Amino acid sequence: MHSCRLTMCAPNGSKSNLKQAMPVINPMLKRLAASLLLLLSLSISVPALAWDSTGHRLSAAVMLEYVDEETRDQLIAILSEHPRFREDFLAEIPRFVDRQNEDAMAEWLLGQAAYWPDIARGLPDTERRRYNRPGWHYENGAWMRGATEIQGNVYVDLAEFPDIAGANGDTITSEAMVGNVTTAIDYNVRLLLDNQTPPAQRAVALCWVLHLIGDIHQPLHAGALFSPITFSDGDRGGNGISIGESNLHSRWDRALASGGVVAEKQIILSGMTAAESTAQNLDELDWTIWLNESRNLLQPTVYADFIIDEIRAADSEERSMRALSLPADYVEQMQQVSRQRLGLAGRRLGLLFQSGFSMQTSSTPR
Repeated sequence: MHSCRLTMCAPNGSKSNLKQAMPVINPMLKRLAASLLLLLSLSISVPALAWDSTGHRLSAAVMLEYVDEETRDQLIAILSEHPRFREDFLAEIPRFVDRQNEDAMAEWLLGQAAYWPDIARGLPDTERRRYNRPGWHYENGAWMRGATEIQGNVYVDLAEFPDIAGANGDTITSEAMVGNVTTAIDYNVRLLLDNQTPPAQRAVALCWVLHLIGDIHQPLHAGALFSPITFSDGDRGGNGISIGESNLHSRWDRALASGGVVAEKQIILSGMTAAESTAQNLDELDWTIWLNESRNLLQPTVYADFIIDEIRAADSEERSMRALSLPADYVEQMQQVSRQRLGLAGRRLGLLFQSGFSMQTSSTPR
């Protein structure tokens, strides 16, 4: 078992900060100015974004509240070695971001990093095959490990499936061993914490760590619903439940879309309790705890009674499930839960980055 103490350093062991990086970044931006692709959907006047963007950017923005300037700069230095840093980061900086403002640049770049694994889904074929990992974003509800005490599957008039025993985190030493969001965190944290990881691979791992820790805090990434007829093969984490012209999973993904990153970040930070605002408990760096929390929210919070009732009626009447509308109180609770989960994801990312880079690789949670 590898047990050497790992510290977070800039690539090649040198310490770098955003001030040092800016002279390099700015000329690159000037050379790319003619082809700059603006993300108009991110403009301050139109802040509405899908959870896949807003949510991940929010967790990254909250994370920055829990790391010091040196750690922030080291994260930027690692990210700058990303093999697609020019195309997917520098060329995508929106017009409203002040490139001379270190805080603004760090928040946008690390927010883009947190969202990047979803960007990888739409890359050209060769690049998509290289970087896209669809199976890393979610969890089989019967999969169990460590502090995870309950399954993520919700069973409507069905007996519970047998548990699937997950491998210990310290055994996940290669990509071939990764099979879900939990083991993907195991693997990518291992790569990120090791300053001997090749710089490009380490930068990609940083993106995945930012992204996956957001994903595991979304309840519908932690399991699914099964019923005898309508969802005999599962509802794919809410994707099979129609909500108007969308579906339950998408509505949870977009729970904070109308608020935007700037406004929602302030709501999240102001709503955190004193205990939640203090990132000090190293024992909390166990993602099986986070998975268990998400699963505890599936019923009755996510799969509320009115949803279960319609599924049960569709099964008993042997008909298709009707598209549902979400009541106002459900939407309000969905937003409150999303803010809490994203706040926790951001705080835990901060704790991992601020103190976790001095952890031993062998201490990966089990």
